[in-house]
Amino acid sequence: MEPSFYETYYRHEKSHWWFRWRYELITGLVGALNPPSNFRILDAGCGTGQMLEHLTRFGHTVGIDSSPEAIHFAASREVDRLVLGSIFDLPFAPESFDCVLSLDVIEHVDDDRQLVRHLYSVVKPGGYLIVTVPAFEALWSEHDEVNWHKRRYRAGQLDQLLRETGLEIERITYCNTVLFAPILAARKFKNLKNRVRPRRDVAAVPDSDLNELPRPLNEGLFRLMQAERRFMARRDLPFGVSLLAIGRKPLAADAPGPECESHPVQAVDLLVAAD
Repeated sequence: MEPSFYETYYRHEKSHWWFRWRYELITGLVGALNPPSNFRILDAGCGTGQMLEHLTRFGHTVGIDSSPEAIHFAASREVDRLVLGSIFDLPFAPESFDCVLSLDVIEHVDDDRQLVRHLYSVVKPGGYLIVTVPAFEALWSEHDEVNWHKRRYRAGQLDQLLRETGLEIERITYCNTVLFAPILAARKFKNLKNRVRPRRDVAAVPDSDLNELPRPLNEGLFRLMQAERRFMARRDLPFGVSLLAIGRKPLAADAPGPECESHPVQAVDLLVAAD
């Protein structure tokens, strides 16, 4: 992500409809796992930390992110532990987390397969990996550019990617379906406008979809997404702006983890970059 946008994300995370919807979606999924008091959760690519704050009620949480700007903002949250570091070099013991979250992360890296193998390695046998990614290349826009995305996914691609590690896929579904058509139309129109009338300043940062909305509209969109979330509790969705997958590591896991050095999670504490 463009470093300048972390402040924007931090400012919007508690009020914007998209963030609020995603917090309810993910915390509902984690809560449904019936986590015991010693449940360990890793948010791999935790960003500015608001999701971690929502997850603390389920157990012991750890967040890791490679961005000093993100960790700086996350440090203001009421969270357990933060790590400034690479998700390709996780400083945790193998099989040390009951649940690992990778929320809109793997689309940012060149080698998504290698990253998933790293995440898989720190999941306990019987534990879970929960992944969200942006869906459909047809939705590509400046929003992807400002977030430094490498790709968008279809369900079959994500399913294959996760199964290759040895995960058992418990669920894979599209989400943010009710807004798919208007978002597709808006992005296609914006892409066409940018081709016809390119930005004069080629060094300018592309625009994100994260904008300040009038309160009634913001609340209306949130209520609409709440209705979709309740429907998702009963059925998978055939298309959408995003994809959600839940994979479980077999109790007798035979898929190899990544060949990389791991370090004990007990040694990890709060690491924050200097201002």
